[in-house]
Amino acid sequence: MEPPSRVEFSNNSGTELRCSADGYPAPRLTWLTREGATARDVPGLRHTRSDGTLVFPPFPRSEYRQDVHDAVYQCSASNPAGIVLSREVHVRGGM
Repeated sequence: MEPPSRVEFSNNSGTELRCSADGYPAPRLTWLTREGATARDVPGLRHTRSDGTLVFPPFPRSEYRQDVHDAVYQCSASNPAGIVLSREVHVRGGM
């Protein structure tokens, strides 16, 4: 299951990006930034759940970060058979 290409949300609502893949062995799902680095957890602003969902919780306006809330992400599914990348997801969170 591939995420949408564009997601907009308000700081009051937050949002979730879902990604899933089937395979044997079960693929490991990770989210990458536009630069190809793993999208690490940012306390209170972005985290990845164990099911591979990238979560942007509601946040105070004062904690807006362009590198988190106005960025491009890709889901990566990998196992010993190889790696598959989703389309780019343009995320924009704001007031």
